[in-house]
Amino acid sequence: MPVLPDWERRRAFKLFWVLNRKLLQLPTNCTDLTTRVILHVVSITNRFSSLIAIVGFTFVGLLPAAFADAEMDEALQKGDELFSKMKVKEAIPQYREAVRIAPDSAKAHHKLGAALASNEDYDTALLEEETAIKLDPKYFLPHIINGQIYANQGKLDKALAEFKQAVALKPTSYRAHLDLGYAQLQSGHPDDAIQAYEAAAKLEPKDPTPHLNLGVIYSQKGDFTNALKEENTALDLNQKIPEPYINLANVYADTGKIDQAIDKFNEALKISPNHPNARSGLGWMLDRKGFYKDAIAEQKKALKVAPYFAPAKRRLALALQHDGQTEQADQAFQDCLKIAPKDVTAHVEYGQLLESKGDKTAATEQYRKALEINPQAKLAQDALDKLASTTSTK
Repeated sequence: MPVLPDWERRRAFKLFWVLNRKLLQLPTNCTDLTTRVILHVVSITNRFSSLIAIVGFTFVGLLPAAFADAEMDEALQKGDELFSKMKVKEAIPQYREAVRIAPDSAKAHHKLGAALASNEDYDTALLEEETAIKLDPKYFLPHIINGQIYANQGKLDKALAEFKQAVALKPTSYRAHLDLGYAQLQSGHPDDAIQAYEAAAKLEPKDPTPHLNLGVIYSQKGDFTNALKEENTALDLNQKIPEPYINLANVYADTGKIDQAIDKFNEALKISPNHPNARSGLGWMLDRKGFYKDAIAEQKKALKVAPYFAPAKRRLALALQHDGQTEQADQAFQDCLKIAPKDVTAHVEYGQLLESKGDKTAATEQYRKALEINPQAKLAQDALDKLASTTSTK
């Protein structure tokens, strides 16, 4: 098996992802929200097959040995050992054997469901988790797996209901609060997400994850004071991961403190030299300082590690435009929108490039596409209004 780059390994085992502005349905007046890094246990943008594998592994430490049947316990133990090594397909037969031996075991059905979900057999996984719930209605973990499956399928209302039930059954579950916060955030309820993440932070005061997430939300709400507070708290808790440095850099970028943002991106790169968010973020800041060729070089480095990392494609296009390479910029914007057709910022910036080339019809189309994706996108509406006003005066 090839060795994963550091940032990919971190994604596989800590499950970070990049927030999607459209999914959050939050105001778009902040720049580059697509590159905020969140650590969590559920991922929409990165299919979370590894997620449930880790959840299944974690369950081993969370659950007491509730059944005396030695054969079932042996099968579960073998399954858990395979799960811990990310050998999901090999773990599934062991869990099936445990279910065969003890068909009334909620734990066996739940672990089988988690394994099936990690293997993307969602329908069968849901059946196993529902069986576990029927066997033990007070069992909260099946609701978490159900919620994760629904979140991955984009069924956020169902995901929310499952996570709320998990919290109701187990108010002291850190994982349940963390997942609930994620679903609320993705559903466009940032204030509710804040409450869930604050609850998670109280349950696990030494874990930086809730503070990272809180910092992102406050930043998106324009509350940069609290955003800095939460990200610095995350950094105090763990200085060996790049995410707090990246998120702090983004806050500094949003508040116009470019040199401080550069410093933080560079600190993140010391920890993880191939992290595409940090590399692309550094290029973004160099572009804002007018170092266009250096900015282009940094975006290309990010794309070498992550060829489909849309923010780097978009920022590359912008840097090329600023450097006077108009045709290359046009192609880069098109490439970006093939990867991320719902990237509001990319549509707006591409429209601005087209407008600068005198193609106002095509520019208008890009601004309108952005507004179709997010009707509250102020950046797109302002660009469209400005173009309309200049056209009407001629």
